[in-house]
Amino acid sequence: MLPVTALSLCRTLSLSLPLFLSLSLALLPASPATAAPKSKLLGRYSCALETGGTTYPAQPCAIVTRKAKDGSGRSLWFQKTTGSQRIEGWVAPKEDGFEVDGRFYCPKGDCAQPVQVRFVAEAGGFRGALEHAQSGAMTIQMRKK
Repeated sequence: MLPVTALSLCRTLSLSLPLFLSLSLALLPASPATAAPKSKLLGRYSCALETGGTTYPAQPCAIVTRKAKDGSGRSLWFQKTTGSQRIEGWVAPKEDGFEVDGRFYCPKGDCAQPVQVRFVAEAGGFRGALEHAQSGAMTIQMRKK
């Protein structure tokens, strides 16, 4: 057995450290920086809802800056506040789009329920999907104005 000297130990560590660091970095979870930048999501859109084979006329919708009062640090808000079916909620940017955690409601009826909508990027905007207790599966097509 060879004696371990300080010099041989340093050589071993210096050769192993870059390998160790590269393996460690490769195993780290994806950085939140891979999510869509908030500035790219902000803006005015048109939103067309589709359910049961019926596509409703596009209505104005938007993603705006709004400060959460609950201390969560959330700052993006989705709102579709016109038409017979409306949605609002907090936006969480994701790598290929964003998620909305909020509520679906009807100003002239009883259709209110909490919703989570996942929007994915597509040419010209985003497409979202949600499940509503009364209306069933719905899609939302968003186009930037």
